Amino acid sequence: MILALLLAAAPVVHYAELAGSIDPGSGAFLIGAIHEAEEKGAEALVVRLDTPGGVLSTTRDIVQAELTAKVPVVLWVGPPGARAGSAGVFITLAAHVATMAPSSNIGAAHPVVLGAPDEKKGEQSIMFKKLENDTAAFVKGIAERRARNVEWAEKAVRESESITASKALELHVIDLVAEDLPELLRKLDGRKVDLGGDKRTLHTASAEIRNIPWAVKDRVLHGLASPEVAYLIAMLGVIGVMLELFHPGTIVPGVVGGICLLIAAIAFQMLPVNIGALLLVALGIGFFVAELYVGGHGGFVAAGLVCVVIGSLLLIGPVDKGFYADADFGLGWRIVAPVGAAMAVIAGTLAWKLSASARQPLRSGGYSLIGEIGEVRDANTVLVAGELWKAASAEPLLPGSRARVLAVHGLTLEVAPEGAALTKASS
Repeated sequence: MILALLLAAAPVVHYAELAGSIDPGSGAFLIGAIHEAEEKGAEALVVRLDTPGGVLSTTRDIVQAELTAKVPVVLWVGPPGARAGSAGVFITLAAHVATMAPSSNIGAAHPVVLGAPDEKKGEQSIMFKKLENDTAAFVKGIAERRARNVEWAEKAVRESESITASKALELHVIDLVAEDLPELLRKLDGRKVDLGGDKRTLHTASAEIRNIPWAVKDRVLHGLASPEVAYLIAMLGVIGVMLELFHPGTIVPGVVGGICLLIAAIAFQMLPVNIGALLLVALGIGFFVAELYVGGHGGFVAAGLVCVVIGSLLLIGPVDKGFYADADFGLGWRIVAPVGAAMAVIAGTLAWKLSASARQPLRSGGYSLIGEIGEVRDANTVLVAGELWKAASAEPLLPGSRARVLAVHGLTLEVAPEGAALTKASS
């Protein structure tokens, strides 16, 4: 009983890994991890960071969450050989405890814009200078807040200075160096952290480590935001649209190109995520309708399924952490996959039924008489389906015999004696 109580009271440290670019997907993951650690009353949130940099607007959101966090945020640039480049400098400096692994590096935080400022003078140069000054003030404010080396932080922005972990510790850019997570937790134990005026002592030596998984939505966004992936998707979209323009009516290249361009617009942040996701869902429903009225031999159904699934995953957040998770509000694979599959099955079934009905012979009008058997009344008249019709036949018709309708020409039926028609058909 006593052992159970001790285990129940053991502190819990949340652990999150952020490797790759800083983008809306990874930013939402890290901000969500901070909020979850606050709600669960974690002893601390440890974030392993390895990034070349990323989007400044997302970096500001992450920094704001760190500076206002009600739980100690420990940033560890690791494992050895990792880096906190560009946006990673701001995120590292904003943590309550900034740490690095040996042989890792931090720095090179100069803002980058499309087009170098030396190419055009005047207005572009002024705008670039304003961006640089604003970014420098941003990092200085972070360093002052956490009582870290303000002078070096400004150099990292203005001069793209980069230093190793040992040098960062010497210049008081970070607080300590740790080889791995167990060593980090041992060194953190007993350390005092200031949470907005509230002093807290960390107890991490024997803490339980709880991994924070990525949400489905954040993982998809992070994958799409990769520059290589986003560029390839955009180029595939352009090629598809060009093929459709050069060969109108091929449909498939245009459909694929349109989907790729819409996804690329989300990846490049030309469209807000929710608006782009809503457009994807609407486009998917449009493809289902097109399958019903235009017919694409299942191609429109497949395209619609892709659009609905991706759009649904990006539309509502936060998204369930796993397939069966129920803790968070949002959509996960357990909801999106069955709904998307059901919509595809319904649309495919309707399209198949519609095409099957189109292949059925006509059941009304004069053409519905083709193949019917009638009674010959005289040489030029037959009784078919209760009506008298003028008849024309290549062979003589005997009154009282039976004749099969071969074709309809206005109000005249082309017929042949039943036996002769069967013989001709069998030959």
